[in-house]
Amino acid sequence: MTIKEAIEKVLSEVNGPIEVSELVDRVLRIRPSSARNPGASIRQKLKQELDGVSIAYLDRRRIVPLRVAAPGVRFRIPLSQREVERGALLIHPSFDPWIGHWEDPMSIELIDAQGRPLPTRVVNLFPPSRSPSEDLMQSHLAFDLSEWFRSKEASCNDSILVTIESWEPKRFRLELEPAEERERHRDEIEAKNRELADLIFDTLENSVYEFIPISSIISIYLRLSDPRGYPGDHWMEVVKRDPRMELSLPGITYAENLSLLESIPLEGKPKIVEKRFSKEEGERVYRFKVVFKHRKEVWRVIEIQGKQTLADFDRILRDVFGHDAFDHLSGFWKLIRRGNTKRYRRIDLGSINPFEGGEAADLRIAGLDLKIGDRMEYVYDFGDWIEHEIVLEEIKPPEPNVEYPRLVERNRPRYKYCEHCRAKGKRMVATYICIECSQEQGREVMVCEECLEEYHGDHYAEKYVY
Repeated sequence: MTIKEAIEKVLSEVNGPIEVSELVDRVLRIRPSSARNPGASIRQKLKQELDGVSIAYLDRRRIVPLRVAAPGVRFRIPLSQREVERGALLIHPSFDPWIGHWEDPMSIELIDAQGRPLPTRVVNLFPPSRSPSEDLMQSHLAFDLSEWFRSKEASCNDSILVTIESWEPKRFRLELEPAEERERHRDEIEAKNRELADLIFDTLENSVYEFIPISSIISIYLRLSDPRGYPGDHWMEVVKRDPRMELSLPGITYAENLSLLESIPLEGKPKIVEKRFSKEEGERVYRFKVVFKHRKEVWRVIEIQGKQTLADFDRILRDVFGHDAFDHLSGFWKLIRRGNTKRYRRIDLGSINPFEGGEAADLRIAGLDLKIGDRMEYVYDFGDWIEHEIVLEEIKPPEPNVEYPRLVERNRPRYKYCEHCRAKGKRMVATYICIECSQEQGREVMVCEECLEEYHGDHYAEKYVY
């Protein structure tokens, strides 16, 4: 008996939610294992192969067989003009994820509102002009419902209300809802859409990665307050209209997670839209603590006004940390805590070019919608990638006769001394670290500017920040 067969045998005896740990124990009783961690392979099989196929996760600890949980769940499919004209209903994405792309469409049973069988002949709704791959053909497959559409006088903008009658075998009940009937339920549908959108976003926020697969939609529907009641819009329509998320097939990600190719057209333009703010908010002072990410003992506290820009912030950061003011790009990211986790997603605010501006140059601090405790990242020099962590400590009124931005506090320097000068009996603060010698000798080789030129003239060195 394979692991999968053992899991399926246990699931066939389960008639409700079950703790994953209990299921693992029951599987091991009928299929013992001598592995060091015998439950790991069972948990992996559940998550990678059976989630959305025969089980759904209610939370991280509990699962439920879909043959038990799915019947009665309802969802909506909007009808397109092409579907009405052809008398056919696309299988994908209309039935995603309730019908898997791996499933034989001919095995699916359809019935009408009275329980009478509907024909399930499968047709290609959009015949391609060339010979496409099997996957491409699959996305064009549709159920031929031409007779039923004619009898119901289906038209564009009508909806199909789908009820899952059975999961094993797959059986769906179809009801046609005219567009005017949907309009009468507009407020109810909007409330359902908001609930679904919030659940999808909550799942995304608490995911390990900044992405959730389409199969997660099944578990999300089961968490709705009334998954068997009158349905809202199709989940894809809900995601498309939500500014927080976007479809990134085969799943859902954050709206701001642009790929490299997607972000190219934005070059030179702001990557985010400023929040509108009042003149008073622009005058307020934002107090930030900025820390070297890999040397926490090095930090600065900077105050800057809300009306000032990230270019202004960049200039003072370069100054107080000793970075070159006229060379190298830099960039800012806003960090958003993901749900109740300790993970953050990084929103790219754009880069700063000390000569030409950059996408982030004109973004004003007050327009970033920051609250006390919010975090940001600043990177100087995209080659060396020198990272700084930023935390907003306070927002307060400006002090009279004070010029912003300004440095208000910094760490107490722990000076290191030039080893060449020390060998000569002199005590000279080191201002550079020779990277080349440090790597060769396995220790920090610290030198002053004069000794850098004399002893390390052709070596790669960096300015040392205190």
